[in-house]
Amino acid sequence: MRTHEPWLLIAQEDLDSAKHLSSVPFMTMLFHVQQCAEKSFKAYLIFKNRELVKTHDLIKLVVQCMEFEKDFETLRSFASDLNTYETTGRYPDDHFKRPDQEKMKHLIKQSESVLNYVRRQIK
Repeated sequence: MRTHEPWLLIAQEDLDSAKHLSSVPFMTMLFHVQQCAEKSFKAYLIFKNRELVKTHDLIKLVVQCMEFEKDFETLRSFASDLNTYETTGRYPDDHFKRPDQEKMKHLIKQSESVLNYVRRQIK
């Protein structure tokens, strides 16, 4: 197994977990959509033999991916939307708000789009 493949496997598991948890709906689903995107971007960077910098910031990861493929720019808005869910849903703060079911479905689609895009770039 090449080094990026475990990242894609776990990204897929995060996506599957988010889909399952959204049917309940559980707030922890929000963490999984962010993690799916994060691990997808990191899989691409590993595929490109890029040293990973420890970050959960999806915008920074998109920018790093763009150094190899400018079309990653198309995922910047998804990264921005998903970025806020690294802690939201796990740690309530003053801005805590439960997204409605439609928003949750939208976030899952964004995360899935990131994973699928990365898979296409790697093939």
